[in-house]
Amino acid sequence: MKKLIFLIFCALTISSCDDGDVIITSFEFDDVDLEFCKGALEHEFVFFKINKTIDESISLRFVNDQFSDTIVTETPILLDLDTDNNILLYRSFTSPITNDYYCSNIPSSSISIVEERIGTSGKVEIQTKIIEEDDDDGIPKEQEDINGNGNYEDDDTDGDGIPNYKDQDDDNDNILTSVELPNEIPDNDDPRDTDKDGIPDYLEADDDNDGILTRNEDIVEENGNPRDDINPDSGIPYYLDAEATNPKVIDVAPSLDNNVKTTFRTTISVNQLIFNNGNQNFENGNFSFGEKDVTITKTTKIE
Repeated sequence: MKKLIFLIFCALTISSCDDGDVIITSFEFDDVDLEFCKGALEHEFVFFKINKTIDESISLRFVNDQFSDTIVTETPILLDLDTDNNILLYRSFTSPITNDYYCSNIPSSSISIVEERIGTSGKVEIQTKIIEEDDDDGIPKEQEDINGNGNYEDDDTDGDGIPNYKDQDDDNDNILTSVELPNEIPDNDDPRDTDKDGIPDYLEADDDNDGILTRNEDIVEENGNPRDDINPDSGIPYYLDAEATNPKVIDVAPSLDNNVKTTFRTTISVNQLIFNNGNQNFENGNFSFGEKDVTITKTTKIE
């Protein structure tokens, strides 16, 4: 458990801090990355910025069971600052600190706090949204707008309800789009079109135009993968061999897992902020705490 986080925010009066009549000499965090840690308590989170130029930090610790950095908030999460659950803290130090100061179990004994300011009141707004989704299938998202209308959500070649830019198998033939792109033609980057009908293989459910769906030409191994079902006469997979006389045809359902890279952005703003001992060098009580991006891979089973 990250006991340090809990201790940092519980110790609101620290012997190494000034006990009044201090002036914040800097409050420059606009060009500093917003960082994130999960706290020691359930539903506890800490966002922080460290200005390494002059060894200062600002941090927001809060407890909220609705927040996740990988779940979209339909409406912003609104919090009131206090000195118990939702704490905004400014500190300056005698020596540099790293992320471990907020995220590690054991604090460094060499770090001393020169100055501390606590946000005694203020309004916090937190919102998480998706800023990017892509199937990473080798085709740029902008090229998967098949309809050309700028709306990527209505481009669904295979009718499975997943738009092409989030679909790793655009034609539901149980062969990944990224695998169907190379055409084996020297100095030619066009997508492969086995039957030369003007429709690239990655968008066509019957790649060799033999009247049998590609995914149904899984006739030897019967493992859901047509690529390893080779015609012994030609040495070509059945799904690419229009001249093959298939020994049998089976009805195979789409079965690939679909992996989508999704980037979430959490944005935090603070309004009406008031520090204890006044707001010297921070006259405007409203500021953007910053934004933090996180990218994960979401997997959906196609059945």
